[in-house]
Amino acid sequence: MEVVVPVLTPFNKEGSIDKDLLKSHVQNLLDKGVDAIFVNGSTGLGPSLSKDEKKLTLSTVAGVTNKVIFQVGELNLNNVLELVKFSSDYDIMAIASYSPFYFTRLPEKWLANYFSSIISASKHPVYLYNYPLATGYDISAKVVSKYNLDFAGVKDTNQDLSHTLEFKSTFPKMKVFNGSDTLAFYSLLTLDGTVASMANPIPAVFSKMKEYVKNGDLRSALSLQRVIISLVEISRKYGHLASLYVMTETVQGYSVGYPRPPIFPLDDSESKALKGEIESFVKGLMPR
Repeated sequence: MEVVVPVLTPFNKEGSIDKDLLKSHVQNLLDKGVDAIFVNGSTGLGPSLSKDEKKLTLSTVAGVTNKVIFQVGELNLNNVLELVKFSSDYDIMAIASYSPFYFTRLPEKWLANYFSSIISASKHPVYLYNYPLATGYDISAKVVSKYNLDFAGVKDTNQDLSHTLEFKSTFPKMKVFNGSDTLAFYSLLTLDGTVASMANPIPAVFSKMKEYVKNGDLRSALSLQRVIISLVEISRKYGHLASLYVMTETVQGYSVGYPRPPIFPLDDSESKALKGEIESFVKGLMPR
């Protein structure tokens, strides 16, 4: 049972990645009890990062921990395979990729070929990052089985828990994670863990929830899930991804820089309003 954090990518005002802020944030997350770091995910603005920026985030985070899942997906398969090769120099847990996106009506076989190319090229275990809402394609357990795709794990970002559970029932040895913050409790209870963006501002809450689940104190664990849901709802009012930067600085007490357009930073009035809304929740929480 693991809490995996899709880590924020800190940018400076000029739009460059701040390596020092990324290192210190990752170290704090680990100190607060999370189990692994998911690099270049949606929360880390991975789809907007260049190939070289993706390399930079890996080299930076791998300098702190080897508990890393390195997301390599993009539309240029040559770049993807270059990132796969680059990752071979690092002792990390796994690589991951979402499916091709934007282009509509891609034949299912082409999607399978994309993933087969990655799996064949990687010396690391490969995780499927399935995010149908973002990519337009659902790489379900049935698709994985049909094309015999040898994934070691999956992050299924899906509000339908039964969809994620199908991976576990079809592939019992696969490490299966749901990627929805609002289902974190259920993911810890029924799967191999959760990949949760809200663990950036409140990592210790997720670690505590995992502890409660392990000890069978499901009532206490569920109470923390309710807090997480409330914070997710607040963040979405202002733009979830940009809100995470403000929330992390407010709760953890250090800067994680700025997002980068098209994920625009909150303005001063929005930041002030967001901070005010979360303070009442934060004060009542256990260690942050």
